[in-house]
Amino acid sequence: MRWNDFDSSMKSAVALVTALVVLGLLAGGLSLQLQERWPVLVFLVAFFGVVLFLGAVSAWQHLTEPKQANLGTFKTASIFHMSPDRRPYGRSGWVIARDLGMLALVMALAAFVIHSFSLGGDALRGYESEGHHYVRLHANATEVTADQWRLNRRLGIAVFGLLPVAVLAALVAAYKERHDRFHYRDMT
Repeated sequence: MRWNDFDSSMKSAVALVTALVVLGLLAGGLSLQLQERWPVLVFLVAFFGVVLFLGAVSAWQHLTEPKQANLGTFKTASIFHMSPDRRPYGRSGWVIARDLGMLALVMALAAFVIHSFSLGGDALRGYESEGHHYVRLHANATEVTADQWRLNRRLGIAVFGLLPVAVLAALVAAYKERHDRFHYRDMT
């Protein structure tokens, strides 16, 4: 495919992904050069903000899309004897569950990553010894307060707990969307 074959939304998406990759590489290089974590932390906040914004815009467009039939849906409806004024499929509860599950997963992951970067490691790889709490990043262990350690551990458990739920909801929603595209009861 050539660049001119893409529509404007695809060009915008490719440009945004390219800009985020370049900014991420610059933030990582600056972070290594300065021996500080704040450039990567700022990038992660911006990245997850953009992801949440784009997800909200996509959900809003999907909810408010026009319900009139175009030529393609009219042809499909006439072939399968379906009424053309109806949408071929609606938003089921699984689609909403998928959207909410992915939103919760992205928010929990953002909170966990940002909190881990601010502490200098995560509590899932860290440990507790004689009343002291340590977070670990690679081989470096950093002592933190008990409240910080517990919060980071709970955020990590939330991420790994939400992951299978969000994936299962996405798989069921994809199956239901594909299955509900045609109303089999209208084919008689």
